[in-house]
Order: sequence, then structure tokens, then C-alpha cells
Amino acid sequence: MLRPLSLVFSLGSAALLCLPLLAHGADYRFGVFAGSASKDNQSELRAEFRPLTDYLTQKTGDDIRLEISQSFKNIEVRLNKDTHFAILLAPAQVTADAIGEGFVPVAKWNKPLNGLFVVAADKPYKNVAALKGARLGLASRDTAVGPLCMNTLDQAGLHAGRDLASVYEGKFMDVMAKELKAGSLDAICISPIAWKALNAESPGKFRVLTETPRIPGFALSLNSGLPSAEKKRLTAILTSIGATPEGKAALAAITGSASGATETQPASAKEYAAAGRLLGQGKQVYEQQMPK
Repeated sequence: MLRPLSLVFSLGSAALLCLPLLAHGADYRFGVFAGSASKDNQSELRAEFRPLTDYLTQKTGDDIRLEISQSFKNIEVRLNKDTHFAILLAPAQVTADAIGEGFVPVAKWNKPLNGLFVVAADKPYKNVAALKGARLGLASRDTAVGPLCMNTLDQAGLHAGRDLASVYEGKFMDVMAKELKAGSLDAICISPIAWKALNAESPGKFRVLTETPRIPGFALSLNSGLPSAEKKRLTAILTSIGATPEGKAALAAITGSASGATETQPASAKEYAAAGRLLGQGKQVYEQQMPK
């Protein structure tokens, strides 16, 4: 399992002293890991998450400062300098890692995460095992979808390094979709969001062969160093973002890999720990069958 945050979050109890003790008018850092599939332009990326930050500021009455990054390394630099997040928004694999470092997931996007194997509608493939000898595009190992795709491929009895004509590891799922449309790939494994876009562009020309197991998607976690009353107050706000028009609009403003939520639901550490184990298995298979 990837643990890019372990050194960062081992800042320890001393850093927790910087967390606010007041219920209102506190100064919070809101850490957002936007994901590699989001916009490259940081100003545009920040603009997408600003409505959510403003919404939380208005609902909590606190001063919430946004720290956003698509790079684990860049966010580590920020954290090591002067920041210890009180609220963390992150994909499943980061949320799972952060549990061991004191972050408790309390709310999640209402859209679970999974991968979809997609082929042209006129291709004879009936299942994943039938893809033997095909040219396959897989979501990157550094995404959550990639390890899920690799797990499903492995469970179908196919070895990525031996049983396929070629394997393209795609950082950007829209690029893989274009390669499938152009006929350069026979099948791809992508996210539901990427599939929705492909099907909208070419309705009826492609079909879903199968899907991977589902795991919870992006989660909002709280630092365990917060006072219990404050955690309870913030949890109530974070689990009801979609209950108001303003909250729904804030969620709708987010695109890229963190998009798709229309509301938030209660989350638990247990479900993200399980997702972390599943992703870790897929990552291991990815590394074994397709070494970098």
C-alpha cells in the first residue's frame, strides 16, 4: 500500500497543539488532494474547490483556509513547513493511509468508486478472460481505479505482462478513451465518470464488459486531535453538505477525479481500511506484473 503521507503525518502530538480549541471562530486548514486527473492549472483547480471551502466557512463560522495539491510531494512540503490539517479531503487510498496517522473519515461522496472494462459494442468479448491477446488500456497504478482494474484482470486468470498483446498504462482516462475510439486499443478499464463521457460522445458504440468491485470514493476526514465536541459539530456539517442548494452547488463545482458527488454520507474508518487493503493488493499485482 502506498504511504506517501507517513512521514508528514508523523509530526506527532506536538503539531496537534496547533489545532484550535474553540468551537467557533477557529482557524482551520482544509487539505485537499485533488487527484492526478484534475486540471493542471492550479488557479482553475483552486476555483473549483473554493465554493466548498466557502460553504464550510459559512456553515461552521470558522476561518477555513484551503491547501490544495495534485502532488503528494508538494503537499508534504507545505505540511512540513507549518501546516497540520484539521480537515482532509482525499481519495480512498490516501484516506486509508491517513487513518493510521490520526485522521478519521466521517463523511464520503455518495458516489462509490470502481473501474469499468469497456470494449467496442461490436466486439465479441464476453468476459475479462476473453481479452487474452488483446491490446488493453489500464488506468494508472497511482490512481484508485488502476489497482482495482488490475485485481479484476488477475482474478480472471490473465497476467498483464504475459497474456496480453500490449498494455497501456494511462494517467489520463480521456486519452485512453480516444485510443479506444481510434482502434489503437481493444479494451480499456476506466472510471464511471470517464465511461459516461465516452458514451455521451459516442452513444451505443461501446459497452461495459464488466466492472470491478466497488469501494468508497473521496472522503472528508477530521484530525483526531480535535476536541470531541468539535468533531461532533463538524461531522454533522460534513455529512449534510448536499442537504442545501448551496452545498449541492459547491459539490457540483468540482470536476476531475474528485467529481460526481451530489451529497455526502456518513463514513467509517473500517470501510476505508478495507478499501486500502484491496487497493494495496491491486497495487502489488500491478508492480509485480508490470514493473516500472
